[in-house]
Amino acid sequence: MTVWRAIAGACARGAAAAGLLLALAACSTGDPVAPQVRMVDLRLLEGGVFEQRFQIDLRIGNPNDFDLPLDGLTFDLDVNGENFARGFSNERVTVPRLGEETISVVASTTLLDLVQQMRLLAQRGDLSYRLHGTAYLNSLARRSAPYESEGTFRLLGPGEAPGEAI
Repeated sequence: MTVWRAIAGACARGAAAAGLLLALAACSTGDPVAPQVRMVDLRLLEGGVFEQRFQIDLRIGNPNDFDLPLDGLTFDLDVNGENFARGFSNERVTVPRLGEETISVVASTTLLDLVQQMRLLAQRGDLSYRLHGTAYLNSLARRSAPYESEGTFRLLGPGEAPGEAI
């Protein structure tokens, strides 16, 4: 009878271990791919002598096959190769699988950074930017994911129609 009890106990432990492995495999989403974060709008909120604050709208894309719960992000905005503004947000948003969400964040810059960009803009006529930072993930094994995006846009010249700018 002891042999049967040992066999039954081993089978029960094996079944429990197999069940646990199956449960873990079902819950596992793998390592998430970093979100795609792009700047879609920038507006001046307030301007003081020493600091200017901007509202930046960010579109967050989720290339994963599962929802991506975010509970914050940090960012730096470089313009024409120079650090221009920085900020962070603790806004919680769940980006649907293979979907997008848009959030608004507040960034600040210094008068020196703003004057430097105005001088470069007068020389170049276009702006190249690089947005980079860290997205903080909620409820996933990986707690943070870096992101980066780049782009260029040209300001409209006098008498130029919106469709003519690059």
